Amino acid sequence: MKRLLAIAFSSMALAGFADAFTVTDVSARQRWPWNGLVDVDFTIAGASVADLFKVEVEAAYDGGTKKLYARTYLEEPLRGPGFNRITWDLAADYPELKVDDLQVAVTVTPLSRASLDAQNVYMVIDLSSGPNSTRYPVRYTTTAPTLVPTNDLVACAADPNRTTKLWLKRVKANTFPFGGTNSNSGEGDFKVSLSPYYIGVFELTQKQWALVMDTWPSVFSNDIYRAARPVSNINNDEIIGHNNWPENRVMADGSYVAKMRARTGLATFSLPTEAQWECASRAGSAVTTQISKSTGRCADYVSTSGVNTYNEGPEVGTALVGSYNANAWGLYDMFGNVMEMCLDAHDTVDNLKTLYGWNAETREPIQDPIGPGVNATARYHATRGGSYGNSAGFCASHRRDYNSRSETGTKRASIGFRVAVSPEWN
Repeated sequence: MKRLLAIAFSSMALAGFADAFTVTDVSARQRWPWNGLVDVDFTIAGASVADLFKVEVEAAYDGGTKKLYARTYLEEPLRGPGFNRITWDLAADYPELKVDDLQVAVTVTPLSRASLDAQNVYMVIDLSSGPNSTRYPVRYTTTAPTLVPTNDLVACAADPNRTTKLWLKRVKANTFPFGGTNSNSGEGDFKVSLSPYYIGVFELTQKQWALVMDTWPSVFSNDIYRAARPVSNINNDEIIGHNNWPENRVMADGSYVAKMRARTGLATFSLPTEAQWECASRAGSAVTTQISKSTGRCADYVSTSGVNTYNEGPEVGTALVGSYNANAWGLYDMFGNVMEMCLDAHDTVDNLKTLYGWNAETREPIQDPIGPGVNATARYHATRGGSYGNSAGFCASHRRDYNSRSETGTKRASIGFRVAVSPEWN
């Protein structure tokens, strides 16, 4: 690509807000040597320190007659007052573009809580540099992944959005009734409130594990399809390096999470807490959600008669991730592919109420619970969502389970996980 001559100008959108603010000092510079990245600097002045703004970058070239729209960034496109820099991955949005003039515009829009929660923001981690890499690039985009359809299973199994790129979606702040015992548990009085966080769009796949850990532990080993099937047959020691969360919050060297934190710079990369998992599975529903033929995979809909023949294709055992429709928040396979391990140890809801200091009189929601550690009552790690071997009734957002063999290091073909990250600006 030719050198970009960046001529910057600015604009802003008040979006009905009365408080005045300005966008000033806009400038744009390409990275040199050219690697497809454009650093865009700007200052938001006259705003409260509590304000948050959605940032949009547009550009024009060919004398201003042709327009470009940024969709892919290296950071969240959400910013506060003062000096800001956002890096546009122009090459990701327009890989064949070659220009010799570029005019860059920055638009910032104040976000209320409601409008913030309506934003679709994705985090994408590029794992393609493999297990010996020292850095996995992280970018943000407002465009959902384009998936290879599963009517071509071989092509689907090689889909980079399922294998070399790890997609997470921002989940809005939410309050919901936690940990019921039946499908009517949406009326429960024990509520949890969560701050925004990111969670995996898919269960972590075998390829995404191998690109970090350099191993293929899953028993569903058919090498034509395995890359896009969920990783399983792993335990908590391999994921975070110990069995003592939250007393020990340091992820042990050599564990999957420790390697990902070191190579991405994401200090809060981890498994989801049980509350985060349930929030994502409900997808905003006030009552619990459950598997259906269009949204998940379990034994009611898949023949598992040959489940012990692990070298079979995805017609037996686990499906390729994203084989069924996403839930209302665009998250796939929350039910019925593999049971998903959570960060917390498993305990009864009554014990959790005591642990969190829940007040039965005020019934105030518990804010951002981190779950219990392994102790006399909470012996094993929580798993959620059911697997390919469970009945449909087990694959529901209110059903809670645990890996009863996690203390011994025993692994299961039916247990995997998805990842979560707390947003750094929050």
